[in-house]
Amino acid sequence: MQSRIQNNGDAVELHLEGRFTFTDHESFRRLIEELGGAAPRQCTIDLSAVTYLDSAAVGMLLLMRERLDRSKIVLKGGSPSVKELIRIAKLGTLFDIAD
Repeated sequence: MQSRIQNNGDAVELHLEGRFTFTDHESFRRLIEELGGAAPRQCTIDLSAVTYLDSAAVGMLLLMRERLDRSKIVLKGGSPSVKELIRIAKLGTLFDIAD
């Protein structure tokens, strides 16, 4: 997975690309720590370019939600299979979902 952070003042957009799996655990944890230090009001995670998401990636998103508990976190985009996993995991109850 590749990632890029776009900082817009008190809102941050995290762009992810490729396969988001267990192998990305350490790099995603570093991203969470970097974002947590900034304490953004809102963090949008752009999944538009994510081709695959596994259950470990869902766990990492939940960890991000826990660490950025004062931030509004939005999941945006995603392939049909990514959107289906988000639906099955009921992430819409924990995150705001945008297309």
